[in-house]
Amino acid sequence: MKKIIVGMSVIIFSLSTTSITFAAVDTDGVNLSATIGESMTLACGADVDIDGGGSVTAGTPESNSTTCTVTTNDNDGYNLQIADDNAGSDALVNGSNTITDKTAWDPTAAAGNGNAVAWSGTGLGFSVYASTATKNTTWWGTGSACHDANNKYAGLPDSATNIMEHTAYSSSSTTTSICYRVDVPATQASGEYSGSVTYTATGRP
Repeated sequence: MKKIIVGMSVIIFSLSTTSITFAAVDTDGVNLSATIGESMTLACGADVDIDGGGSVTAGTPESNSTTCTVTTNDNDGYNLQIADDNAGSDALVNGSNTITDKTAWDPTAAAGNGNAVAWSGTGLGFSVYASTATKNTTWWGTGSACHDANNKYAGLPDSATNIMEHTAYSSSSTTTSICYRVDVPATQASGEYSGSVTYTATGRP
């Protein structure tokens, strides 16, 4: 009798494991800011001879103009102001002789409608007749030229007073044109009369 022995082999698998490590992650934000400073430049051109180099004849008003150019990056716009450099009502002076102002400009008069009126009589007055910024036609009338009959005039104020209020940012320069108008009575003494005004451009708060 033969014995059959069956050999059994055992295969052992050896498994190895690799440890995986994850890096920690976090985030944080940084806000960036920059402040742009305000700038303002004002140029109102050359001196003005109101009678254009001639002379004023009583009863025949003469007019001439200034155009003020403002360049500003003010986000809220700007105000343009005017002031008479001669205190009181004597706008133009020749020694002891004077040409008086019209009633001084007051933008708060008549519930904010101002006190400018259509031209009449004698004296020195001014009007804003055009602006690429903002023209207030309630204040200055609907005229579009210096000699326009639709302009409204007032006298020069003694302290800086708004004549134009521009309430928006403008990326380019803007202009405002001011007309000066003068007439005298027949009794006005002859001679060269002079005076001056100061314009101020102020950024709006």
